[in-house]
Amino acid sequence: MPRSVPGDLLGQVEAIFALLTRDTAIWQELSARFSGRLFCGLFLEEGNEGLRICSKTLAEIADRGLYLDFDIYAAEGKQADQAADK
Repeated sequence: MPRSVPGDLLGQVEAIFALLTRDTAIWQELSARFSGRLFCGLFLEEGNEGLRICSKTLAEIADRGLYLDFDIYAAEGKQADQAADK
């Protein structure tokens, strides 16, 4: 999946799921046998940013029995220093 700048988490999740089956019986079988996860790297531009995930997307992830994992990377350089001074 190509990167989106700025990130479009919801669009990327939709694009990934569009390539896969929507059959929840198959997903339940897979999640009973394996530990699946949706991994997201979040790169902050500032020291304090928010992220909202709509309930529809959360439900689609949960319906597939997937974990949602985040690696969050703090802003670096001048912007991070300015945020720390606030």
